[in-house]
Amino acid sequence: MKQTKPALLELERLAAVEQRIADHEARCEERLGELRTSAASTLKAVEGLKNRFWAIVLSLLAWALAQLWSADQARVGRLEAAAVHAPDLRRL
Repeated sequence: MKQTKPALLELERLAAVEQRIADHEARCEERLGELRTSAASTLKAVEGLKNRFWAIVLSLLAWALAQLWSADQARVGRLEAAAVHAPDLRRL
């Protein structure tokens, strides 16, 4: 059977559309791979920032506790010095 010219044109158009769809799907798969790689990289960076944040928080907490301990030691030292230099109030 011999195909007519319009039928051949329709088959060529259909083949061209199928090729464009295949090309489009290939590009989409490539982009999806790039997006996955980018998302994984971003997630890794966020995890690193989260770890740094907790390290800073713990460092600040340790510094604050050291300040409190130092102030408390200074207060105890002043109270001990005052007790040594104070007159004996029990004799009164």
